[in-house]
Amino acid sequence: MNTTTRARHVLELAAILALVALAALLLATSRPANAAMPTGATSQLADCADGAFSTEQRFVTHGPLPTDGNPVISDGDLLSFHGNVCLRNRELLAAFNVPGIPTLPDLGLDASDILDLERPVVAFSTEIDDPFGRFTEGDLLTTTGVVIPNAALMAAFGVSYDVGLDEVKFIGRTKDIVAFLDLARQIPRDEWLANPGRLRAELDRYNIDLWFSIEETVQRQEGRPLLDGDILSARTGTIIASQDTLLNPPIPAGLPTRGVDFGLDAFAARCDGARDSIRFSTEIVYRDTPALAFSDGDLLKLGGAVINRNNDFIAAFKPGVKDLGLDAIAYPADHAPCSERPFLSFLPLILKNLRLGGRQ
Repeated sequence: MNTTTRARHVLELAAILALVALAALLLATSRPANAAMPTGATSQLADCADGAFSTEQRFVTHGPLPTDGNPVISDGDLLSFHGNVCLRNRELLAAFNVPGIPTLPDLGLDASDILDLERPVVAFSTEIDDPFGRFTEGDLLTTTGVVIPNAALMAAFGVSYDVGLDEVKFIGRTKDIVAFLDLARQIPRDEWLANPGRLRAELDRYNIDLWFSIEETVQRQEGRPLLDGDILSARTGTIIASQDTLLNPPIPAGLPTRGVDFGLDAFAARCDGARDSIRFSTEIVYRDTPALAFSDGDLLKLGGAVINRNNDFIAAFKPGVKDLGLDAIAYPADHAPCSERPFLSFLPLILKNLRLGGRQ
């Protein structure tokens, strides 16, 4: 290799290293800041990298002992498929514990969406209102301290009262979701309530959506009621997936024609909003057709076929029963198609240049 060629490769390598450094900086600054998350919570949440869930019932684990030494698992804890507790309810709520106010008790867990495993950032809702009045069980919360009231979620449907929140998922590019949450963290709950329509405008501005399910049936002057078994869009004010879409005949799902609202306790969906990616659990069981039977703890795919029995989720905890219900489900991988990792985008170029450099 002559001097000119060697100098050129040195310059190319320097440029590549600069790109790597820039990629790392962009990656670090593209995530929301951690807010009052307890020490160790990040490593625990890593146990939920392939999925997380919560149960409807409290139980005692006879599997791996949680890191805090307490074998009692709450219906407010976020659990892994491997028998580990990823986040206790108190860790989810840590951002809302402030000096001068008693530490929050376990408020249950009704919805979850893992947005960042490393910080960590989890969107969720509780089963019980904050006893100090800062949020309700229908509000959307995050581990960074965001509070978006239920009335803002329902504004696109013309509903101004709290109807509860059973499940929620962010739809859109990760960087846009991060930017939206940075904004939302600066907006007090009272401001959302004073202008609930602002949420819809901000979702439009950031080109993201919030899909969610509710706990009550909402009667409307026009059109059929909103069921607690529907998946709704906070951005468009439309029904993303109705009961009769989620569950095919002969399962009698859907009002007012087919007969039953099976409810929707948990659901997951890919960040690009692909309908065929929806997985869900219901609030009531179905036994009438044995080949299609499911419980309120099973995970189903669009149409109603069972993907996982509840025991698949809880078996590692060895609870002594095969079904504890399913209150929330989250798959971090659902956000992967919409994430932008600068380093990975530069990696093929880096490897190509290194290979070429080695051959000269």
